[in-house]
Amino acid sequence: MTWRNWWQRLSGGSPAAAQVKRSASAPASAPKSPPSPATRTAPAAPTDPAAPPGTSTYGLQLPLVDPRGRVAGFECLLPASLAQRLATRGELTAQAAHHALLMAALQPLLARGRQPLAQLPAAVLARPIVADAVPAGAWLCLPDLAELPPPLQRELRARGVRLGVPDGPPAAAPEADFVWLRASGELDTLLLSAQRWQEARPKLPRVASGLDTVDDVERLLKSGFQLVGGRLDRRRAADERPLNAAAHRICELMNHLALNRDTAVVADAVRADVALSYRLLRYANSPALALSRGVESVEQAVLLLGRQELSRWLALLLLSAASSRQAGAALQEQALARGRLLELLARSAGEAEPGALFSLGLFSMLEALLEMPLARALEPLRLGDATRAALLQRSGPWADYLQLAQALEHEDLARAEALAPRWGGLPPVLGLQDEAWAWAAALGPADGPRPAAG
Repeated sequence: MTWRNWWQRLSGGSPAAAQVKRSASAPASAPKSPPSPATRTAPAAPTDPAAPPGTSTYGLQLPLVDPRGRVAGFECLLPASLAQRLATRGELTAQAAHHALLMAALQPLLARGRQPLAQLPAAVLARPIVADAVPAGAWLCLPDLAELPPPLQRELRARGVRLGVPDGPPAAAPEADFVWLRASGELDTLLLSAQRWQEARPKLPRVASGLDTVDDVERLLKSGFQLVGGRLDRRRAADERPLNAAAHRICELMNHLALNRDTAVVADAVRADVALSYRLLRYANSPALALSRGVESVEQAVLLLGRQELSRWLALLLLSAASSRQAGAALQEQALARGRLLELLARSAGEAEPGALFSLGLFSMLEALLEMPLARALEPLRLGDATRAALLQRSGPWADYLQLAQALEHEDLARAEALAPRWGGLPPVLGLQDEAWAWAAALGPADGPRPAAG
């Protein structure tokens, strides 16, 4: 459904009879807004850069990690500046338009088996255009849940929608399906709030977001939270962990490829490690590659894959060999999504080496995965000047790629919008980010990434 379709429905253009009846029977206690131009004439489509017609994503989507350490869902939110502007103006019609699109963007996440989580006011959710757009299985947090008409609460819950509340005094909160705690200071403050909820409502699922580091995310998961979101690419200063033998072997192989050594040398190095040989042959014979005949030797696999695909496979193996932390699976998936986004952006910009941008995205997560400073983590690798400059100095021709990905992940939409014109603006960038997350999620427990498309 296009922007104009949404706004025609909101402005009373040609709504279905059922919706007219439902609007007319809304409870008298529902908040009313003063008439606006949108209620008299169909306005021009909104011009929100994060909400382009024709893309599969709307607003921002931030990953949420479950106790298994996997990305289990996404926090879906309007850009902060837009949400503040809508709230300040108090225009329920405009708020409903944006939130209806946000609700519609939750369905693709559910189709991929991801849990979408969003927050909106009761007065906005009570609008038929918004309530009808909520997909079954969504989690919605309402600061004023008590003001949502009980019949609508029952209807939504019957559809499998969970209705939650933000932090506050548990005794004063209405009956809810979950509580959503947001980090706004010291982690201990959030943990104290969680303890109050645990004592008052021990069976109520707890969700948290806005954590500063992956260490904080893991700490909350260990304390019983069901979903936790935060900056997975940042860690707290801690003792460094040594690079294990498997990671050293993978770095050695990647350096053989970087130095353009003969494929026979690469094959010999792989064959010296039984586990690597097995995983390479399993990957070469996987449906992802769809080769016409079976691959029976390491030499065959190295020749058929080629240097670029072999480098991609090794880069992914480095991630999986590096981390034993609780959120390791989520870290690896975010690294894959970031790498894929950079690769897609590189293709759209006509870069000569899009595969190198894929590696740049993966390696930018090594500090959190390896639990050591990034400069130290990169020491065993022979990287190109552009990759090293982007990672360590935030400079060079590829620095903007990495900064754009991080701006999107850190809710800095203003920064992302300033960088995006190089790739056609923010709307296509958000579409590519959605595609990158879907690609990363589809990999599953494979031994390596699928061949790049196109």
